[in-house]
Amino acid sequence: MKCQAIIAGVGGQGVLFAARILTETARRNNLPVLSSQTFGMAQRGGSVMTHLKIGAFAGSLIREGDADLLLGLDCVEAHRTLPYLHSKQAGRSAVCIVNAPNARAFPDRRVLGLLSDMGVAIHTCQADGEALKMHNPLLANLVLLGFASRREGFPFPYDEVREATETLSNQSQRQVNLEALARGLSL
Repeated sequence: MKCQAIIAGVGGQGVLFAARILTETARRNNLPVLSSQTFGMAQRGGSVMTHLKIGAFAGSLIREGDADLLLGLDCVEAHRTLPYLHSKQAGRSAVCIVNAPNARAFPDRRVLGLLSDMGVAIHTCQADGEALKMHNPLLANLVLLGFASRREGFPFPYDEVREATETLSNQSQRQVNLEALARGLSL
C-alpha cells in the first residue's frame, strides 16, 4: 500500500492526534510511515498541517499535486491545501474528506468544478456538530476519522483505526474517543 495524506486544520483541533492514530495504524500493519508537521501560530488557532506518507517513500513532505487524501478538520484550511491533491491517475482518484457545517464545504462553484474535472471525490461530514452533541468540540477529529474510515480511498478500515485510537487514548478519554469514532462511522 502507498498513500500520501494531508491532514489540515487549526491549532487545537487535534490534527496531530489524528496523524498519530494513522501512524499507529500503519505501524500495526507493518507498513513504513513518514510524517512531518507544519505549524503556523497553532497555539492561537493558526494553521496546522501534517504530511503523512504510508508505504515506501524517501522523504516525508508531500509535493503539491501528489496527495491521495486530504482530511480537512477546517473548511478554510481544507480549501487552502487543495493544491496538494492529485488529478485522477491510472484510474485512481484523490479523496477529499472535510469537516463542514453543511454539505457544501466549498461553496464557490468554480472550486467544485475544478475538483470534479480533476476527478477528486469529495465527502463532507458535520463532525463539529456531532462533537457538540457529545458536549465536547475537541472530538471532531475522531468523528471525522470514523466517517473517513468508510470512504473509498481511505487507507485503513474502521476496526484498525479503532484499535489504534484505543491504544493511544488516555484511560480517562478512551471511552469517549471510541464513541466519537463510532458516531463518525454511523454518519
